Amino acid sequence: MREPVLVRCNTVEHDGTESLQLSIERDRLTIITPTVYNRTRWSAEQARTLRDTLTRLLCQLPGGGGSR
Repeated sequence: MREPVLVRCNTVEHDGTESLQLSIERDRLTIITPTVYNRTRWSAEQARTLRDTLTRLLCQLPGGGGSR
């Protein structure tokens, strides 16, 4: 397993900054979220960072994950 990548986000529950944890193990991309309630707030910059990180990690999966 590669080292997890952390992407900063803000959650409603904690009214502060948290991180999503993204990692690749074998042929799967795992995303661990700081909240189970799907109430994460994203600034434009945070959303772009998440997009870029997901694209980079998906390209590391077998089959390349594609690009749009």
